[in-house]
Amino acid sequence: MATIVLQKIGVARTISGNSPQILTLPEAAGTQAFKDGEFVYLSGGKVTEIGANPGIILGVAAQDASGTTNTAIKVYIANADTIFFANKTDSSGTAAVTAYGDVGSVFGIYRDTSNNISHLYADAGTNARCIILDHDNRDTLADTGGRVLFQVAGNFRQMFSTS
Repeated sequence: MATIVLQKIGVARTISGNSPQILTLPEAAGTQAFKDGEFVYLSGGKVTEIGANPGIILGVAAQDASGTTNTAIKVYIANADTIFFANKTDSSGTAAVTAYGDVGSVFGIYRDTSNNISHLYADAGTNARCIILDHDNRDTLADTGGRVLFQVAGNFRQMFSTS
């Protein structure tokens, strides 16, 4: 099997067949360092990079942070229509082999803060935020670092959750 190059999270498609929902919101103050393809959330109505164990997720940044407060930032919103893709890694960020058992599992978010890129890993623990729907057909099952298709779990979607 092949080894897939680790890359940024992206939008695979929508369930409806429409374009993914994108909102343009102001960047938070401070030294925001998120990159295009990283999970973000709103704090005080402004786009902020997530922490290691996010309580809520707005979506995936569609552009890099500028480092300037109130700069307009585009975000792909995590909702019930949008399906994202990400590489599968282990909890230390090392590429991991995709398997049949991935589908229907809850994965955690691995944040590589050195390279400003995020991946998903099998984790039913406290960091579990994403539900795997399928394997990306651009890769072969059992590829190392293969891409999985996922949605942010409903109770962690910032715009569409009550808890």
